[in-house]
Amino acid sequence: MRRLIRLFAFNFFLLLMLIPTHSDADEFKVEVGQSIQKAVENANNGDTILIFPGLYKESVVINKEVSIKGEDGAIIDGGGEGNVITVTASNVVLDGLTIQNSGSGQEDSGIHIKKADKNVIQNNTLKNVQYGIYIANSFENQLIENSITSSKAHFSKRGNGIHLFKGGGHLLQENEIANVQDGVYFDFTKDIEVSENHVTESRYGMHFMFSEGILAERNHVEKNVTGFMVMDSAHIDFIENKVTDHFHFRGYGILIYETKDILVEGNEILRNSTGLSLEYGGDTLINRNQIAANQVGLEFMGKNENNTFSENNFIGNVVQSKISGEDMRLDDGVKGNYWDDYSSFDLSGDGVGEEAYKAGSLYDRLLRKQPYWQFFFESPSIKLWTKAEALFPSFGTADVYDARPLVEPVTMLQDTEQRSKDRMMPGIIGILFILFSIFVIVKGRKLR
Repeated sequence: MRRLIRLFAFNFFLLLMLIPTHSDADEFKVEVGQSIQKAVENANNGDTILIFPGLYKESVVINKEVSIKGEDGAIIDGGGEGNVITVTASNVVLDGLTIQNSGSGQEDSGIHIKKADKNVIQNNTLKNVQYGIYIANSFENQLIENSITSSKAHFSKRGNGIHLFKGGGHLLQENEIANVQDGVYFDFTKDIEVSENHVTESRYGMHFMFSEGILAERNHVEKNVTGFMVMDSAHIDFIENKVTDHFHFRGYGILIYETKDILVEGNEILRNSTGLSLEYGGDTLINRNQIAANQVGLEFMGKNENNTFSENNFIGNVVQSKISGEDMRLDDGVKGNYWDDYSSFDLSGDGVGEEAYKAGSLYDRLLRKQPYWQFFFESPSIKLWTKAEALFPSFGTADVYDARPLVEPVTMLQDTEQRSKDRMMPGIIGILFILFSIFVIVKGRKLR
C-alpha cells in the first residue's frame, strides 16, 4: 500500500512539473528592421524588451507593465507626427533610449504618459520634440537623468521640457533641459520633489501654476528669461538653488505673484535683471539667501503681507530695491539683513546697526518711470539726494525698512563648505608628504 502511495505522489509531482507556468519574466530582443510595437504586443506584464542599436521609425504605444531598455545608439524616431511613445500602463520603465521627432501639435510629446502611475523614465535623450515628457492625471512617476531639447523655433512655438498636468507625487531629479518653452511646468499639481535639475536657454526655468506642496532643491536655472515663475500657488519651498544670469529686459530670478506660504532659503540669486520680486505675495519666509550683482536686488509691487526677511546678503546690486506698494518691515524682530550700501554704525557691538535701513528710495521709484535715470546712478547729485532723504524721511515713498540691519555679511552654507574643503587640502597634502617620507626612510634602510 505504501509503495502505491509513494508511486502516486511521485507521478503527481511529475505532473505538476509539466504544467506550463509564466512565473519568470521573458526578455525580447528587437533589432533593426523589427518592430518595437510588435514586441510590446507579444510581451506580458513584467517582461523586458531590449532594443539593439539602430534607427526605429515608428510610434509606440505601451499598454502593459514592461521595461524597454535601449542599448547605446538605440533611436526611436516618431517621423514628425503625434507622440513618439505613449504610455497608458503603470510600472513601465523606459531606460537608455534616444527619442526624437515628435509632431508639433498641441501636447505632441517625446513621451506622453496618460493616467498611469509609478513609471520610471531614466537616462533617455529626447530631442526635436514639441514637449519632452508630458504627464497627465498620473501619480508617483520618476523622471531621472533625462536630457531634453525642443526644436530651433522661438520659445513661444515650443512645448515645455517636462509638463505635469494634474496628479502629483512625482520625483524629478538630475534632468538636463535646454531650448524649450518652460523647463518644468507645474499645472494643477501637488506634492512633488524637483531636485538637482539644470534648465537653460528657455522662457521660464520652472513655472508653477495652481500648484502646491512642491520642494525645489539644489536646481540650477540660468540664462532663461526668468528663473522661477510662481503664480496662484501655495506651499512652495525653494532651497539652495542657483538662479543666475536672467538678463532679459523683463527677466527675474524669482517672481512670486499672488502666492502664499513660500520659503526661499539658502539660494544664490545672482546677475538677474531683477533678483527677487514679490507682487501680492503673503506669508513668505526669505532667509539666508545671497542676492547679489542684480540690476535690481529686491522688488515689491502691490500689497504684500506677513513676509519675513532675515539674514540675506544684498551685495553689489545696481539698485538695491524698488518699492511700489505698501509699508513693510524687512526683519524678523531679532535679525535683519546685510545691505552693502548701509552706512550707519554698530555702537553696541551686537552686529546690528543702530539705525534702520530704509529700502526703496525716491530715486529707486523714479527709475520705474524713467529708466534712463539709471545713467545718474552713483553720481554726486544722487548721493546727496539719498542722504537728504535719510535725514528727512518724508521725502520717501512707502515705509519699507529693516529695523535690525546687519553690519557684516552673513556666512552662507556654500561659503562654509568651500572653506571647509580649503582647510582640508593642506591637511591632506601634509599626510601624503608624511607617508611619502616614511616610505623613503623604510626603503632606504632596506637598501643598506
